[in-house]
Amino acid sequence: MLYDVYRVAPQMPLSVEVKGHWSRAGGYQLRASYRDSWMRRRINLHNITLIGSTALIEKPAGMDDVSYLSNDRELLQLDPMQRKTYQLFLLMARMYNMSLEVRFRKTWGQLLPNGSWSGVMGHIISGEADFAICPIRFVTERHRYIQYTPALHTQFIHFLFRHPRHNSIRNIFFEPLSTEVWWCVLFLMVGSGLLLVLHVRQERRLQQPVGQAIDRPVSFVWFIMLETYLQQGPATNQFQLQSTRLLISASCIFSFMLMQFYGAFIVGSLLSDMPRSIVNLQALFESELEIGMEDIAYNFELFTNTSNQLVRDVYSHRICRNRPPNILSIEEGAQRIKRGGFAFHTAIDRLYRLLNELLDERLFCELQEIMFSPPYLGASIMPKNSPWREHLNFAILYMGETGLIGYNDRIWTVHRPDCTLFKDSEVEVDLKHFAPALFTLILAMLVSASVFMLELFFSWLKAPTKKPAARE
Repeated sequence: MLYDVYRVAPQMPLSVEVKGHWSRAGGYQLRASYRDSWMRRRINLHNITLIGSTALIEKPAGMDDVSYLSNDRELLQLDPMQRKTYQLFLLMARMYNMSLEVRFRKTWGQLLPNGSWSGVMGHIISGEADFAICPIRFVTERHRYIQYTPALHTQFIHFLFRHPRHNSIRNIFFEPLSTEVWWCVLFLMVGSGLLLVLHVRQERRLQQPVGQAIDRPVSFVWFIMLETYLQQGPATNQFQLQSTRLLISASCIFSFMLMQFYGAFIVGSLLSDMPRSIVNLQALFESELEIGMEDIAYNFELFTNTSNQLVRDVYSHRICRNRPPNILSIEEGAQRIKRGGFAFHTAIDRLYRLLNELLDERLFCELQEIMFSPPYLGASIMPKNSPWREHLNFAILYMGETGLIGYNDRIWTVHRPDCTLFKDSEVEVDLKHFAPALFTLILAMLVSASVFMLELFFSWLKAPTKKPAARE
């Protein structure tokens, strides 16, 4: 008989199993169960208790640690990474017939000046815990102290902001036509006006025997062209020449086509999504948005330990431009995003969960993401030469292969509204878009008032010269 004698860990009893037998006639005969992986044979850990370590950063006061960690229905915006991966370790405990004892820390772990580690890293290195049940980032300085399992969490870190609506002086009344088209329209108006001046002079020669001549042909032509292009139209009996009527008719047709396209574009732009211009880091850096980031360790590493000059400029010239700098908690960042005009860099899943409670559907659909760095991966960690390395690696790879990790990710993913199906019940033009029209009207009123004051001044100057002439 051949036996398989092993002990998975020092605290477990010695296991002796029949592996097969050998005979001179039949040779080496292996049992069928031993033709499979040894991990599948040693999947039963006989209810051994293993110690896991995790970090709870945002736990509300008064809640039990284990109850809070295992709750996957409430307060999902708090410590989502640790609580999400804990669900996977609960499945792993059932898979291996073992129990978990959880120990808690306030941080993931930092290297202290004396060479020791704090947080979860300190638990693992000192041997107080068998493995971490929270995801730990792959960082080069940690590899010499611990070993990683396969990745079990992907963390997306983006800039998130409400994309501003266009509010420049061109929009929305000048936006339907490009600058070149507006210059062409102005050229046609001036050209048709000059041509109409010639026609009016010819009309005056024809009207002199029968009617009253026009004293100021330039002013007359100006208002006639305004009536034509604004589709008001002059009186039909004002012009006798067929060439003049042809010019007025052609101008009216051109004005009608221009107005139809212009009005249809404005209405269509209100009913459709506006194209977004801030879609990369360079555009964000050049925009008027304020920029901030979450006060967390990986953000400082991301913005300072890089050779990308644009990323360094965003940090030094935009994030740290003000005093104090825009380095905020994630709750403060969510409030600033709600008010608008602010881009915040943080873990996107946590921020979406907060904004889901702060924003209505219309504002939520204004959100824009900008990612300039790849997402980072997190994995469980163990001490060097841990006896549980193969067990954890096998379990994580198995759960990934069977879709359990993906299913768990979907449970913890924030539901987002389908913005392609979203339409406002009322389409309205806000003050920022209507401001150009108000500005133009106010400017015209000021110019008119200034000209009126000049006319009064010149009439006052002429009044003393007229009175002596009247007395004589």
